[in-house]
Amino acid sequence: MRTSSQLGTIFPEQDEPHDCHIVIVGGGTAGWMSAATLKRRVGCRVTVVESDRVPPIGVGEATIPAMVDWIENMGIDEDEFIRRTGATYKLAIRFDDWIEPSHRYWHPFGICGCSIEGVDLIHAWQRGVREGWLPNDSQYTDYSFQKELCDHGCGPRQPGMPSIAENYAFHLDAGKLAVFLREVALAEGVQHRVGDVEDAPLDEHGNIACLCLADGSPLQGNLYVDCTGFASVMIENAMNSPWEDWSEQLICDRAITFRIAGNTSQQDDGAVDVGRRALAPYTISTGMNAGWSWQIPLAENTGCGYVFSSKHISDEAAKSELCALVGADPDMVSAKTVPMRIGMRPRQWIGNCVSIGLSAGFVEPLESTGIFLVQRALDELFECLPPATPLAFHAGHFDHATFNGRMTEVYRQVRDFVLMHYVVSRRRDTPFWIDAATVDQPESLRGLLDEYVSTGRVRLPQRDPTFAEANHHFILSPAGVRAGTHEFGHPGESPAIPGVPAGQYQPVHPSVIFDSIRASHRELCAALPAHDALIQSIHGVKTTCDDRDDATHFPPKLYPPTANLLS
Repeated sequence: MRTSSQLGTIFPEQDEPHDCHIVIVGGGTAGWMSAATLKRRVGCRVTVVESDRVPPIGVGEATIPAMVDWIENMGIDEDEFIRRTGATYKLAIRFDDWIEPSHRYWHPFGICGCSIEGVDLIHAWQRGVREGWLPNDSQYTDYSFQKELCDHGCGPRQPGMPSIAENYAFHLDAGKLAVFLREVALAEGVQHRVGDVEDAPLDEHGNIACLCLADGSPLQGNLYVDCTGFASVMIENAMNSPWEDWSEQLICDRAITFRIAGNTSQQDDGAVDVGRRALAPYTISTGMNAGWSWQIPLAENTGCGYVFSSKHISDEAAKSELCALVGADPDMVSAKTVPMRIGMRPRQWIGNCVSIGLSAGFVEPLESTGIFLVQRALDELFECLPPATPLAFHAGHFDHATFNGRMTEVYRQVRDFVLMHYVVSRRRDTPFWIDAATVDQPESLRGLLDEYVSTGRVRLPQRDPTFAEANHHFILSPAGVRAGTHEFGHPGESPAIPGVPAGQYQPVHPSVIFDSIRASHRELCAALPAHDALIQSIHGVKTTCDDRDDATHFPPKLYPPTANLLS
């Protein structure tokens, strides 16, 4: 794969106005992120066709560290991004009542502590608990820096300084994010048309010939990107791309969402005030009677939602259960109900039409992968476009097979990882949890769990795994699924101390390493501000970019708009 540092535009800037045209149908996060990224990375003309009759879906959205990479690559100032999107930092997900009622565990970003002899800390930790030199109530995540930050309510950096936590992400206001991404795209030179697509007739080769808009005008492009969400206006209605349904494995099919105020003194319209709350640097996911809920702390309010199975609870009962959890009056809450279509398209790119976002596939947002899947699709799309000439692009010399194969694998990785949360749960207190834990597992997930228990290894794809080894340990360990034994060293000594060259240390008991990890994390936390204070500082600081209204508002960084891959 071409890495970010190697990327430029496929075409020289002077070719842009005439030779190639990418048409994106649909706005929102998927549409505008696609527009900004493709304009920067491909370098041709890009037009977004956006309906003014389609409301946004989310009220709060959590991300994973890939989002940090995107804003850096686009040259966007992080503080400005946080201010404009009402964002806060996200360092982990806290899972309440998932394994069983009154049980809590964490899924932090990054690795846990350090590796020993190149082996994940999980194996030494398991040995420590088994042999008694770590306490019985010790948790693997006790040695995660991000978890330590969450325990102390710290932000990952000082104001004006880079983060000292390598892996972090954001909680975002989805509506503000879409507006911000639109401004980024327009500053890049993306064209914007407001209107509805009424038809997408095909030519004799099965490609989209043009788009017929509601005002009667046609719109032609060389590549059409379907970002119309579940409506799938082009990829399904015009291209007849089949849908692989996963509703028998992931049984939640609806979500309700609303906002509550209380994180700051500010309140957005429509947010129910439930009093001031600490601004947590993590998402809270709580196991409910018929699914799970999220609480996403934003700078001005908290986004709340309940993902549930309509076979096990009604919309009204789900709303009441969520309101009871967050302390909101159901009569005062204006909730939005979102039907969910769980699955994906094995053929997300057909002819000259590619689907990105909900039109390509959807897995419930338990691990905050929605925006990541858009980013990943754009990365794969860029690699599968012809790095040759505008003529090759115009002729549609696209590598559909590679793109479709890679994105199918990515979506199935996300499906398996999300399903794993249900499979390892010990909850059997409601019909939902009985049904969710006893679904027919994909062979890929069964094989991963069997190998994990027998060998201690996590079977990962060779190419760009979506979830790393530590991510699996974070979910499996608190559920009591023990990794198979990995033998190294001896009970009384550590054969290698991370960061110390061989021959320059005296053998120490491995507990010393664990103690040093926690001590260093606490020392770092002591030097960091509270997350509340950091976010307030960012929102109160005016940067030199605030008054700009031209394209320099979003300066180029790793995707230079005038670079040429052909040179």
